[in-house]
Amino acid sequence: MTEHESTITDGGLGPMERGTTQRLAARQRMWVQSWTVLCVLAALWALAGIAGWIGGVEDSWAFASAGVVVLACAAWARRSAIRNAPPRHL
Repeated sequence: MTEHESTITDGGLGPMERGTTQRLAARQRMWVQSWTVLCVLAALWALAGIAGWIGGVEDSWAFASAGVVVLACAAWARRSAIRNAPPRHL
């Protein structure tokens, strides 16, 4: 049995070489996770701006509106990343 055959029958993730399905799936998961983190940060930014606006802080409406715009863009990009993901039944 060669080394290549033993890795095939091992049942692990397999090689993470260029063009393999494992590498493509890992890259896609990384994109979805990074867009999710950006969505959470933008939501916190918008909530902080809204809380300041309610509290009467000057010009906080500008921060709140910018946070909402960034949140909308990040949510759209996250949705696109999930929709363009390869099928999970490899």
